[in-house]
Amino acid sequence: TKTFWLAEANDERQWVMIDLEKPAAVSAIQINYHDYQSDMYGRYEGLRHRYVIEGSLDGQNWEILVDRKESYKDTPNDYVELGQSQSARYIRYKNIDIPTPNLAISELRVFGLGMGKTPQQPKKLTLDRHADRRDITISWEPVKGAQGYNVLWGIAPDKLYSSWMVYGNNELLMKSLTTDQDYYFCVEAFNENGVSLRSEVKHVK
Repeated sequence: TKTFWLAEANDERQWVMIDLEKPAAVSAIQINYHDYQSDMYGRYEGLRHRYVIEGSLDGQNWEILVDRKESYKDTPNDYVELGQSQSARYIRYKNIDIPTPNLAISELRVFGLGMGKTPQQPKKLTLDRHADRRDITISWEPVKGAQGYNVLWGIAPDKLYSSWMVYGNNELLMKSLTTDQDYYFCVEAFNENGVSLRSEVKHVK
């Protein structure tokens, strides 16, 4: 959120591209502009964001995914759901016209699913509640191909309403439990292709 791409100019020659590294089914795209040195405060009449977003499987042949060439709306955080998912590896934003002096983009977000395999179900979930009963260590076996994990917990096996996302680790130290409450936990793994089955649900007193 503290970084952004700043183009050399604000004209129709500017573009930026994302390589997803593998083909994916793209379902939606969002473009978030950054107001770098805009010196614009409050509401203005006639603000507009005109652009095109294209998709390609090979980086050579492009298909328009989002067409805002004729849009005259103020959409600094434009989220667009595609009519149907499109296969693409490369996503390219091409500028036409924006109202700020500088073309700056903080996010080009791509929503969808990869075409590979979802991770396997996490196994060997272990719960270690500490002497300070507010604290618990949750651990599980690493899952090959997982980008991260969701630790789910609640006060009943069918009420796992709370979650904690974990990246780069297969263990979580949680320091926020209620001292006189029993809890139930499970873990699911995820990657760009989807979410795994949940691990077995375990109970801790």
